[in-house]
Amino acid sequence: MRRIRTTLAEIRQLELAHRQMIPAAYLDENQHVNVQYYVHLVEKGLVTLFERAGLGETYAAADEYGNFALEQHIRYLAELLVGEQVSVYIRLLELTPKRAYFMGFIINDSRKQLASAVELVQMNVDMRQRRGAPYPPAGAAALQALHARHERLDWSAPVCGVMRA
Repeated sequence: MRRIRTTLAEIRQLELAHRQMIPAAYLDENQHVNVQYYVHLVEKGLVTLFERAGLGETYAAADEYGNFALEQHIRYLAELLVGEQVSVYIRLLELTPKRAYFMGFIINDSRKQLASAVELVQMNVDMRQRRGAPYPPAGAAALQALHARHERLDWSAPVCGVMRA
């Protein structure tokens, strides 16, 4: 596994998508933040990103569309502890008419270090048919604009190399 050389300053060029304190409820029987909460934190960031693109709850309720996760890859870089403040930043790496490939970065603000990098591919789904469907025009345009901004960043995302949109 390659070491991630992306700096916090580079990651913070992305928009802040979520911030919170790590609660005791995230601990498992080993007193360790459980894997599901790393994914949960990035999901919270994605919810914000989709809301900003007009593809959030209102979109899902009005148009009967939603987002399904297709693939995920999680890199744990530093342990998160109860009471620590974390921030989540999302980068849109690839976009097709129906799918998007994102990378979520969880920064431990309390210790000023990258705690995790989560890659995920998701698909827009027509919930009536339970099948992939193109993003609606306005949402697609918002995601395309975000993708264009992220493409102009002068640093490469530290991807695992096996995922695509």
